[in-house]
Amino acid sequence: MLLPGASIVEKGTTNGVTSDSDGNFTIRVGQSAVLVVTYLGYKPQEVNVSGRTNVTVALELDATGLGEVEVVAVGYGTQKKENLTSAISTIKAEDITTTTSSSLAQSLQGKVPGLQIRQQDGEPGSFSSSINIRGFGEPLYVIDGIVRDGGVEFQQLNPNDIESITILKDASAAIYGLNAANGVILVTTKKGVIGKPTFNYNGTVGFQTPTNVPEMSTAGQYLEMYNDAVFYRDGNHYLSADELQNWREGGAGFRSTDWFDETFKDYATQHQHNFSVRGGTEKADYFVSLGTFSEGGLFKSNDINYNRYNFRSNLGLQLTDNLRAEVMLSGKYSEREYPGGDGFMWIYKGTIISHPHERPFINDDPNFPANIHNQQNPVLMAQDSYAGYTTNENKDFTSSASLAWDVPFLQGLEARATASYDSRNMFNKNVWKNYTVYSQDLAPQVINPPRIANAIDDANRLVFQGQLTYENTFFDKHNVSATAVFEQKHYEKKYSYLKREYDFFTTDVVDFAGGLQTNSGSEVEEATMSYIGRVNYDFAAKYLASFAFRYDGSYRYAPGHRWAFFPTVSAGWRISEENFVKNNFNFINDLKIRGSYGQIGENVGAAFQHVLGFSPAANQGAEFTNGIVTGGMVAPGVINPNFTWVESTIADIGVEGSFFNDKLSFEADYYEREKTGKLKTREGGLPNTFGGEMPIENLESELTRGFDFIVSHRNSINDFTYGISANMNLARTMHKVVDKPDPTSSWDRWRHGFPDRWNDMVWGYDRIGQFQNQDQINEGPIHGGNLGNSRILPGDFMYDDVNGDGIIDGKDVMPIFRNGTPKLFYGFTLTADYKNFDMTAVFQGAALYTIRFNEVYSQMFFNGGNIPAYFYDRWHLANPYDPNSEWVPGKWPANRFAEYMQSSYRESDAWRMNASYLRMKSLEVGYTIPAHITGKSFLNQVRVYANAHNLLTFSDSFLKQFDPEKHEGQYQGGYNYPLMQSFNFGVNVSF
Repeated sequence: MLLPGASIVEKGTTNGVTSDSDGNFTIRVGQSAVLVVTYLGYKPQEVNVSGRTNVTVALELDATGLGEVEVVAVGYGTQKKENLTSAISTIKAEDITTTTSSSLAQSLQGKVPGLQIRQQDGEPGSFSSSINIRGFGEPLYVIDGIVRDGGVEFQQLNPNDIESITILKDASAAIYGLNAANGVILVTTKKGVIGKPTFNYNGTVGFQTPTNVPEMSTAGQYLEMYNDAVFYRDGNHYLSADELQNWREGGAGFRSTDWFDETFKDYATQHQHNFSVRGGTEKADYFVSLGTFSEGGLFKSNDINYNRYNFRSNLGLQLTDNLRAEVMLSGKYSEREYPGGDGFMWIYKGTIISHPHERPFINDDPNFPANIHNQQNPVLMAQDSYAGYTTNENKDFTSSASLAWDVPFLQGLEARATASYDSRNMFNKNVWKNYTVYSQDLAPQVINPPRIANAIDDANRLVFQGQLTYENTFFDKHNVSATAVFEQKHYEKKYSYLKREYDFFTTDVVDFAGGLQTNSGSEVEEATMSYIGRVNYDFAAKYLASFAFRYDGSYRYAPGHRWAFFPTVSAGWRISEENFVKNNFNFINDLKIRGSYGQIGENVGAAFQHVLGFSPAANQGAEFTNGIVTGGMVAPGVINPNFTWVESTIADIGVEGSFFNDKLSFEADYYEREKTGKLKTREGGLPNTFGGEMPIENLESELTRGFDFIVSHRNSINDFTYGISANMNLARTMHKVVDKPDPTSSWDRWRHGFPDRWNDMVWGYDRIGQFQNQDQINEGPIHGGNLGNSRILPGDFMYDDVNGDGIIDGKDVMPIFRNGTPKLFYGFTLTADYKNFDMTAVFQGAALYTIRFNEVYSQMFFNGGNIPAYFYDRWHLANPYDPNSEWVPGKWPANRFAEYMQSSYRESDAWRMNASYLRMKSLEVGYTIPAHITGKSFLNQVRVYANAHNLLTFSDSFLKQFDPEKHEGQYQGGYNYPLMQSFNFGVNVSF
């Protein structure tokens, strides 16, 4: 097994290096030098160089049987993994960087049990992946010990700067208290190491192409289906048979337009470059990095792109024998640009609904942009020069400085003080330009009223931590550690928005727009204070116990409710340390059962709901004096002096073990979280005569239950090393206490009741087939409401008459579908190394959820536009011009306009589709140039590699065209940017 991060030091000197991610190292020493090689959990080994230039070192596991001892970040400190009593997962740097993506979340997907990640779209710079721990919700993000911004900022971290990421999945997250009920993601960045400076460059260049895009109808297909729809409605045809045939053949003057191909190119490029230096002495160590990432978009105009620049500097100083200082600085500048002022959605929608028998330009002359159906010409909307543009700039700076003092008069006691200051500035600029389009007779029309808008966001965070840590061993077997922390946070955010309309567009500066003006703004200030404590105890690393608490205070609540105490306890038993196991089951390296139980508070909801006061009323008032308007005030609604913390109680029981010299390992957990006091504006228990405004109250509760596991196998056979791991997480949430009006009947309770029901169920009709002929329509249950079955045609969907009353209506719906949130996430990782070659493949999947599109993808001729090509496989007359011809069966009902299709548009499995999938998330193959070649120069190591992202997808053949991982997007219309499949080539050089 390769050991990245092993320490190699020339004996008797400070000359040292660490092994890279493949276990390789290069060090310059004399011919008679002795190397001291160490790695945590393994026996140290001294190696005589004896004039050799290539040395292979094989370390032995420590005789204590502890195997690969890992030190894991646990919140305000670290702990040996073997002694953990909580559900905590860790992923190291070398496992993160095997996936190349602009988003750090994509580098983690499928690799960590309980970490649920779903990529919602692939737009450059959007970072819209949802991140969820165990089905609880969006986690808290802690970077180098400080709570930082949310998922968007986390996803933009440079993965090459990261040492490890730890996931706190159970009540262990309580140590971070405020809003940690959904779990915590801890990021530890790289720091300096003792040794000569090591310079590292990592660069990749690649291209991206959409995974899948639904195909829209050609001109011939669209006009044929539209012709049918007109006939079914009016009894007449839209086109003659000859004209329709011309469009089918696509000759001169009857050319079909593929609007997606007219607007988008086949691929976009991306590249990233990272440079770092790492080293140090006993007095000072350092890690400094610079990184850049550039991602282009798919528009042929090249007017969509994202660029990011990162830097990080982590400096450690040993000021005295007992006093150490750390200064950690990082910054990021990013710029995202795209055409138009309204976002990608409207451009993409234009490629879907635009008629395929229209052209982007009149007679294909670019001097005359076409005024097409709905005036959503995507070719124009995708160009800055026509539609305008949007620019989003973000500047982020994070910093922390700490002093750690090893108290000399009490062994094991450390005092630490940390101060952190973070700043974030955002500037967003939207410019809408007007432009001229032409009808077929070249009559001009100016569209897209010119406007300009600027949005400015400025946020600052200040954190202070004072911490005492004590660790010692008594009587050889009693190990005790304790941590006490005082933490105070202050956060400010100011936002302003200004928008003006142009009388006529001149230049993209607000002062040049003299029309109607709209302004808005807000300011937020928050402060919290916390007292934190934790005590860990273990007896001979066999019996383990931990107690932790947070005493949190928030400005948000009324006096008497501002402070709350949140404790957590956990315990573990390392069965493998018992003599009866050691003496009889020597294949067991480690076996432990553990459990945890604790409470966490969420500091959420609008502040000061206990305060009775009037509020200014915008645009309201009275004119008491001629020409002078006196502003008005709004009377307060009902106040809530009892408004308080939302509380989560989390219980977890787990078992973990490793066997056969760590060749086989596993970890499994069952967990429950009950969240009480969820916020809700009261609906139930109010008389109809009540006309006041109710406050938010702590009214509802829910229960989440789940299971996750990971099992791994690794082995070496001569020069071949391989590994395989599989992980899974299944979670569901149940409504417990729900505030709703009392049911009016048993059916109302059955249909609309919530208590003690899973929250992922969707009601719909059980589709049992399609009508085959008119007789079946006449004899079947009524599907069309007051119109009976008069608008039903052969091929229309049939539904189960659940209550047997002969009418298909709302009383026949059943809870037969799951909603759009996956309940099951799973992943597989395969690794292999043979001599200088290495390979990593990651598979990721999700199940137990559905996708349901609205608008274009589920309604024929939506807004009078084009329709997906799959609707061409429909029931239709063999001869559309002969109403007496035979019906030809198809997958979909006969093409009609919406008012004639209401029965077939009912919620059923025709539209709400099982979205389960498995995808090869990433594949990377690398080759490290042998050391005897690179060692002759200044180079320590050179590794070249190629990787692919979103390479293969296995799912329902029909759903695959939408990409089942992708979210439905705005309006559930599927108008979001396609997910991208990427292919990259890279090189990693250290010297």
